[in-house]
Amino acid sequence: MDASDRGQLLYRLDDLIEGDQICLAALETLDNGKPYVISYLVDLDMVLKCFQYYAGWADKYHGKIIPMDGDFQLHLP
Repeated sequence: MDASDRGQLLYRLDDLIEGDQICLAALETLDNGKPYVISYLVDLDMVLKCFQYYAGWADKYHGKIIPMDGDFQLHLP
């Protein structure tokens, strides 16, 4: 899948979550017992910002790698 298509899918998921915030906040509250207002104003707001952030980065990854000692690599956006 093209990177720009992945970004569009993430933006679409963001739109779907935004459209069902009331229901999703109620489910989150029922799931863990936190106050509804926190689920709605904090949790879902953070979820939306997270999806928007990563959707924006989806087509900006160029595969740059920093060599490091050991059996791992650090990938930079």
